Amino acid sequence: MVTTPPIETIPLPPAPGARWKTFSRRHAYLGALLGLGSPLGLLLVRYYVEHRASVNHWLAGELRGSGEYYIYAGVGTVLAMALWGLWSGRGADAQRTRAAALERAALRLRDMANTDGLTGVYVRRHLLEKLDEELRVADARGESVASLFIDVDNFKIFNESQGHVIGDEVLRRVAQAIRAGVRERDVVGRYGGDEFLVLLPRAGAHEALRTAERVRQSVEKLEVTDHAGTRVPMTVSVGVVASVPSHGDVLRYLDLADQALRRSKGLGKNCILLCDTPPVEGKIKETAS
Repeated sequence: MVTTPPIETIPLPPAPGARWKTFSRRHAYLGALLGLGSPLGLLLVRYYVEHRASVNHWLAGELRGSGEYYIYAGVGTVLAMALWGLWSGRGADAQRTRAAALERAALRLRDMANTDGLTGVYVRRHLLEKLDEELRVADARGESVASLFIDVDNFKIFNESQGHVIGDEVLRRVAQAIRAGVRERDVVGRYGGDEFLVLLPRAGAHEALRTAERVRQSVEKLEVTDHAGTRVPMTVSVGVVASVPSHGDVLRYLDLADQALRRSKGLGKNCILLCDTPPVEGKIKETAS
């Protein structure tokens, strides 16, 4: 199985006073203060019941003599609490905004780590992780998983004669041609150098062969020229494997695809070969679904 080693994390010591500034502790203190109001309120209610007449007389006199003060205190308290709520709410909103920005940044970093900087397709590590995941799911459901192992024909010779700048541009265009020939849910990655691997979830041999042919034709149509302006034919050889995995064996699965690819290159290149089947050269003949 392809597994990733666990990432060791070292806990950082909290900043001085940080534990007293958490929202959970603040809310706990606020709840405790509000809880104190319960017995005090009960005490006031019982006092009012026992001394209703005297309390009413005192309230009437107090309101007549200091009504403006109580109105001022009431309005001022409401405004002060509203402003405090606005201030604390803005702080919480700012924290949520920062958290969302950090999450987006983490996603961008993850995408950058999983994407090949030259071709824009997945890197080998992420590709193998996806393959391992697809094999596990297919193994559990008894479904087929197909893959295309693609190699750019004669790329090493072209790269050495034309230079790495043109060679890199060819790899970018080949990657685009591959993506144009596969389904939206298929996973395209650069396996290494001039080799690409395409995962075709829930695809059988017939669909995999047709997809491989679309890719082959798409690459063959690329307009590639050398330094002299002469068109250079660009082709790929494709090894295809389509089977129900046994216990999600990634290495065995990749070995089958690699064997098919090597055999296709040995048969003259620019062809497609399904593992343990005769080669499929040029256009694939129509077969019944």
